[in-house]
Parts: sequence; structure tokens; C-alpha cells
Amino acid sequence: MSGLITKVRRLPVQFPLIRGMVSYAIIWPTCSIVQEYLEHGTTLENADRSRAARFGIFGTFFMAPVFYNWMKYTSRFFKGKTLSTAITRAVIEQVSYSPLAMAYFFFGMSALEGKSFNECVDEVREKFWPTYKIGALFWPTAQTINFYFVSEKNRIVFVSAASFVWTVHARNAEG
Repeated sequence: MSGLITKVRRLPVQFPLIRGMVSYAIIWPTCSIVQEYLEHGTTLENADRSRAARFGIFGTFFMAPVFYNWMKYTSRFFKGKTLSTAITRAVIEQVSYSPLAMAYFFFGMSALEGKSFNECVDEVREKFWPTYKIGALFWPTAQTINFYFVSEKNRIVFVSAASFVWTVHARNAEG
């Protein structure tokens, strides 16, 4: 029995994508509910559970795998954990990955709401630039911390936690 428990405990270490997916499955729906509370004072009992489920589904099955593969791909180009490397990697990510991820998020979440293709495109057009401008400050800072201080196996989990702060911050900054 203890051998089985040891194997189960090692699974997250052996499979960082699964660990990332589990963190998104917990953090993103929670973020949706907290965001509703902060915006409208919605109680847990009255929270939009379908919205929280969409956040969980999209974060778990779309964002976590895409981000995991992005991190795996880019880590080949950035060796070492110097502050200079962390800053460079964060800035490059902000101008290369971040625009795609934001568009992907707005489009994907709109699609999960059952919106038409054109409505999904409109959602991206409406929200992309205001969100990107705020993200241009937040994400390079968060990712510099991630790349410098966090071990590679925990980076997806760190980003899912940072996205909790980001979502609450970005929503409040938008007004």
C-alpha cells in the first residue's frame, strides 16, 4: 500500500502538465466566483456556476496545455536562471505569447458561451487592447519572478495562481 501511495505522490512531479491542469481546474473557477463577488457582491450560493465551469474547462483543457507546451518550447532557448535571462524571457513572452493567449482566451471563452464566430471576434476586438495594456505591466513582472525564482516543474502552477491575481486586478482596473 505504501508503494502505491508513493507512486501517486510522484505523479505531479513526473507529469507537470497534469499538475498545471489541476491547478487551473481549481484556481480559475474560484477566480470567476471571487470576481463576481468583488463586482456584484454575489454570494457563493448565487454565483454563476456555468460561468465558473467555463473558466474551469477552458483553463484546464485549453490554457494549461497550451501554456505548458509554450513553456517547454521556449525553455530550450533560455538556459540558466539569471535575472537577466528571466527579464529577457518575460519581455519576449509579453510581445510574442501574450497577445495570442489573450485573443485565444477571449475567443475561447466566448465560444464556450455559445456565441457565434463573429461575436467571438467582436469580443476579442473589444477587450484585447485595454487588457493588453494592463497586462504589459503585470505579466512581465510576474513572469520574471516565475522564471527567476520558481522551479521549472512549478511554473504552470505559479502562472495559474498569478492569473487569479491578474483577473481580479485587470477587472478592477477596467472599471
